[in-house]
Amino acid sequence: MLTIGFWEQQALLAWQDGRAPILAAGVAVALWLLGRLLRSAPLRAAAAGAALCVGWGVALGGLPVQPRLPAERLPALAVAALAVGVAVDSSGRAAGLARFGLAVAAGWWLAGAPLSDAEAGLVLPHMACLAMAVLLALRLLRAPCSPWCASAASLALWGALSATGVPSVWTTLALVLLAASLGQVGAPRGAAAVRLPMAAGLAGVAGLAVLVLGRLGRGGVTRVDLAALAPLLAMWAMPRLLARLPGEAGLRAALVAAGLAIGVAWGAGRLWLGR
Repeated sequence: MLTIGFWEQQALLAWQDGRAPILAAGVAVALWLLGRLLRSAPLRAAAAGAALCVGWGVALGGLPVQPRLPAERLPALAVAALAVGVAVDSSGRAAGLARFGLAVAAGWWLAGAPLSDAEAGLVLPHMACLAMAVLLALRLLRAPCSPWCASAASLALWGALSATGVPSVWTTLALVLLAASLGQVGAPRGAAAVRLPMAAGLAGVAGLAVLVLGRLGRGGVTRVDLAALAPLLAMWAMPRLLARLPGEAGLRAALVAAGLAIGVAWGAGRLWLGR
């Protein structure tokens, strides 16, 4: 009988947890390079969203038609956000309505996709909060914010969730976001295909983490609830740091913003919750 040693088991587990982010990064870089080679701005704009779809699909085992777990709703959300982003321009009334419609649909989908009025009434606050989170992320990621802004938010979410000790699936989902954000660095600024998947993804992971693991919607606060605010803090801090750091400081500002957001979330948990 073939036996697997301890270090082989650890390597296998590391590969299972890391293959989704690795594949997402590969897709993001490959599409960006192909877009540069073909001089195709739409292809470069879609790199981050396509990488997110692939990464989450691998992490969660595909694109389930009837999701059983809340996190299984994320791949379909990424596909929808990418499709809307590719279909509409980044400015104009139609684009604004499309962004608003995507946010409302994302809130409905992530809250369990209720089909009856009674079911919708029970989760209406969750639907509204999730939709508002998508809209807020879209606003914070808008031009002229640095292309590194999504990377800062993704890194902040991953670090803050890791510090809380959540199950590894949540940190893997956040790490896929970080890997996919590499495709946004060289993409056209302000393009809907760039912003929509990343904004919906950040709001989706953070919002579902609160619904599944937190207590914010039930009158309490946990470290997971505080960690979910880290990406918003990072996106808010990015333009302020860019205004103060000299030269092309996108990467430096992203690292500082993410570190600041992680530290604030961790410190708030220690001071407020005492653990």
